Amino acid sequence: MATYRIDGTAFSKMMRGALKKISENEQKVNDLNVFPVPDGDTGTNMRLTVQHGISDAEGQQKLNSYLRALADGMITNARGNSGVIVSNFFDGFARSLRRYETMSAASMAAALVHAYRQAYAGCRSPKEGTILTVAREGIEFIRPQLPRNASFETLLGMYVSRLKVSLMNTPDLLPCLKEAGVVDSGGMGLVLIFEGMLMYLNDPSYIEGVMPVAEERKNTAKVNLSAAAFNENTVFTYGYCMEFLLQLMRGTNYISTFNMASFIDDLERLGESVVVSKIGSRVKVHVHTFKPARVIELAQNYGEFVSFKLENMCVQHNTIYGEGKNEQGIEGKTQAATEGRGKGADDITDHRTGEAADSAGNGADTGTAGFAEIDDEELFKKRETVMAVKDLYKICVANGEQAQALLTECGADIIIDGGPTMNTSSGEFLDCFKSILANAPDATIIVFPDNPNIFFAAEQAVRLSGSDRIFIARAHNQAACYFGIAADNPQLEVDERVKTLTEMAENAATLSVLKATKNYGNNGIRCAEGDWIAISSGELSAVSPDDPGDVAALAVKNIPDIENRETAIVFTGGNADPEVTDRIQEALEEACPDIEFNLVEGGQSTPDYIFAIV
Repeated sequence: MATYRIDGTAFSKMMRGALKKISENEQKVNDLNVFPVPDGDTGTNMRLTVQHGISDAEGQQKLNSYLRALADGMITNARGNSGVIVSNFFDGFARSLRRYETMSAASMAAALVHAYRQAYAGCRSPKEGTILTVAREGIEFIRPQLPRNASFETLLGMYVSRLKVSLMNTPDLLPCLKEAGVVDSGGMGLVLIFEGMLMYLNDPSYIEGVMPVAEERKNTAKVNLSAAAFNENTVFTYGYCMEFLLQLMRGTNYISTFNMASFIDDLERLGESVVVSKIGSRVKVHVHTFKPARVIELAQNYGEFVSFKLENMCVQHNTIYGEGKNEQGIEGKTQAATEGRGKGADDITDHRTGEAADSAGNGADTGTAGFAEIDDEELFKKRETVMAVKDLYKICVANGEQAQALLTECGADIIIDGGPTMNTSSGEFLDCFKSILANAPDATIIVFPDNPNIFFAAEQAVRLSGSDRIFIARAHNQAACYFGIAADNPQLEVDERVKTLTEMAENAATLSVLKATKNYGNNGIRCAEGDWIAISSGELSAVSPDDPGDVAALAVKNIPDIENRETAIVFTGGNADPEVTDRIQEALEEACPDIEFNLVEGGQSTPDYIFAIV
């Protein structure tokens, strides 16, 4: 039976079809990665992005409400370049249909145009032959041919067919795809998303057993609060933790112009630990205050609450730290020190008396603004490890225990473990920003994403934060990040420090040495699976079937301005063979005697060797 109107409930089922299809083909999409390194995870990134969006939108019955929640969930949890592009695509789709509680096929076709335009707009340098081209050509070719009053089955049948044609043409637009003999992986992911939607429409039983709950999302166990933790003799020291999502409204009852800076200023007069972010027409607020009614009154000048939470921080503090017996105890995991208080362990001042009051600390050093999940045993340790308030904070993505320790010693304030392929989500960056800004609202932040595949995610997180004091140093690996952080001079002005750190990290020459995971070739250089290879600036730069020393030495010598560089750091991987490491060091010292090579244990999962040279 043909479908002519779709609401939020129906579209949610279509999205489950999309999730099932991309999940079934996740590895196939991953395998389309053209580079011979073990980070071909486009399918995983797209699946996780879609999965989180579906989870966040669950239960919305109106189409516009569902799409907005879906897009917001994708934006916040986008992983990798492909995930960010898909989230921007669905953001444009949702914006186009923001006034529609249901839609027709014609409305969806128009929204798909807005969707690809938003995806293009979100890219710093849009490249043809990618998912962007597939999204654009798919709808632009079929829209003029769409029958009047077409069904969704007709629309999606035509759309998927054209997407596939465009996908097959991507190698003609990108030489690296043609040389590798593959199509664009992101484009393939987009095809699967809409193919899954169509499969549900043609057979609703297709989505049986598909669960929308996103994996890798932890369940937050609340503290078991006891009445004994708060009574008539309690000194009300900490006030309330407020968190709410505000929908900005139109109408005579509301102020029509919302100014983020003014709103934050007003909140800071009413409380502390203010963290505000804006997504579309919704504003997320976190604030600690003794006067919640005044915060509510301020917020309702602009709109109404979508969700709202108010917690007595004295109850939380006394429960956790025994000031008032918690009869049930703290079980499992608990929210870090009652929502990230925004001050150091012994640096909370009573708003009324000005006297110092002992604090529960905060979750600032964990990379989450008051929502960090920690074991209860760790909770008490955290009082001794809270983050000091300062002018500049440095966030780094890194993999490998030794590398993380070295970066911390060098001055990194927060280390995000990116995992083997460094695919940190926008939400993880955003949580770090919230954590820092709750602790130091006026601070400047510099981020070292350490992998070009997560530059988009970091940039998206900066946009979502609403802050103009967060900067990204586009370091290409964690060794370059090391040089950036090591260049910091706290005696300089903050802006000069940011400039220095950024230039040092971005100007470092970077390369990786590892074994190829597949056959590959570009620019006249070819490798076979199992060969030792060097990747420099995203390109294959040297190959040897059995001599990693030759590969490393040749790749370093091929760096254009190598004669002007003096120092290198090389992080060795957790699986690196000591004999191979010795061979590489000998070859480097022989080939480039004027450069000081420092090989240190990094412990990263991959690559075997990560270089940065300055």
